[in-house]
Amino acid sequence: MDMKWKIWIVLLLFAVVSLTGCGDGTQEKSTTTVSDFFESGSIGNISKIADTEWELSLADDNNDSALPASWRSWWYIRMDNLVQDAPTKITLKNSGWPYYYLPVYSFDQKEWLRFAESEVNQNANNELIITKQFNHGTVWLARFYPYTFTDLENYLKTIQGNSFVVISIPGNSGEGRPLYLIKITDPNVPVSGKKRIILHARTHPAETSPSFLIEGLIARLLSGTGEAADLLSGYEFYIFPMQNVDGVITGNYRSTPKTENLEMSWTFDASNPLNLTGTVSQEVSVIHDCAIKLMSDGGPPVSMALNLHASNSEPDIRPFFYPHFGPVSLGYSPEQVSLWEKQLSFISNVAAHHGVDMIEPVPADGGGSFATKTYPESWWWANYQDRVLAMTLEMTYGRAGYSPRWIVPDDMRDMGTSLVLAIRDYYSGSPKPAKTTLKPMGSIENRILKYPHLYPPKAADEMKE
Repeated sequence: MDMKWKIWIVLLLFAVVSLTGCGDGTQEKSTTTVSDFFESGSIGNISKIADTEWELSLADDNNDSALPASWRSWWYIRMDNLVQDAPTKITLKNSGWPYYYLPVYSFDQKEWLRFAESEVNQNANNELIITKQFNHGTVWLARFYPYTFTDLENYLKTIQGNSFVVISIPGNSGEGRPLYLIKITDPNVPVSGKKRIILHARTHPAETSPSFLIEGLIARLLSGTGEAADLLSGYEFYIFPMQNVDGVITGNYRSTPKTENLEMSWTFDASNPLNLTGTVSQEVSVIHDCAIKLMSDGGPPVSMALNLHASNSEPDIRPFFYPHFGPVSLGYSPEQVSLWEKQLSFISNVAAHHGVDMIEPVPADGGGSFATKTYPESWWWANYQDRVLAMTLEMTYGRAGYSPRWIVPDDMRDMGTSLVLAIRDYYSGSPKPAKTTLKPMGSIENRILKYPHLYPPKAADEMKE
């Protein structure tokens, strides 16, 4: 639902409530209500069993029931006039994924808390059941830590004016909203000797983890340390922090309000792959045009392009990469082997900083079918082959290696620190763990997974085969 319609509905409901009362002018006793009429809010069918008991079904993106069930994941609601002297029970139905997880809640949309495992159960139908007594009349609840467009704009205000930061708007979304680009570098150092890195995030609106990662990465770059000064003098970082702005505001999980999956929209003509073909969404065109400019403006070309996502996974799956192609022994060409080895080297550097046990094992063979598809990495490979290390990072929502506790935003910011230090070490050739420390994908080790048949995640645009 478009944000403006949500606002009108809220105003209408407020007017109805204000005009409804007893004949003597007194108001009827308020009852608990559930709504999603706010930025990034989303819920499907709402069934009130009692003031303290609710059954909620998740919504399809844009209420399109023809979409895959796996696109039904995000939910974010507000409950008002809560009963405070008894527990509230909420059953979440209709999820497109079977995984157990701990949602989050807030009384002010600023400080977010995880439910305790004792407060969240899962029944035989893979429905989550939350039971908790709240000590406030209003509470917001969500699948995971929200990060809205307003949150982004508020964050940008905190770094705007920094001498190393340039915030621009190279284009707008399909609904006319700004697509921000953050450039971070030392402007006093000539560009000729720098490495260019481009990152983009929030292609899928509800994958909020990369937004926190970006904050951590930027904090490290702007920390004022000697290490930061070296990074700023040696690199240009170009960051698109929120590609699918309209989808974020609407409250979608995976698509734009037009039900476009931007991740698979980099369609190009194999005979002339530099330009995209057909009707390309503005959100893709803006990043594509920036990439072409950076590769042709006379400065150093982009040599790393990172695509930041988050994956629905069971609680103990850690962040993971899917490098492409494989070793020479499997018949890959020299350029394909070169890209494979560069990607393994970079992943090893990430593991060196974030922890070898905090990154999922890599596949023994990343495969080459991605090259014939329409992902961002497909476009980079078609045009620049192994000259650009283009790869996706998938973060996760659960314990993510921190067991027994569940991740919080600062853990995701720490991943941003690990990423920027890994970039530095990848280019500097600093010591790193041997590639053999990255165990083959499918190695579950001593972990007991509840959903082993779904490991690794099966979503086509996460596999990047």
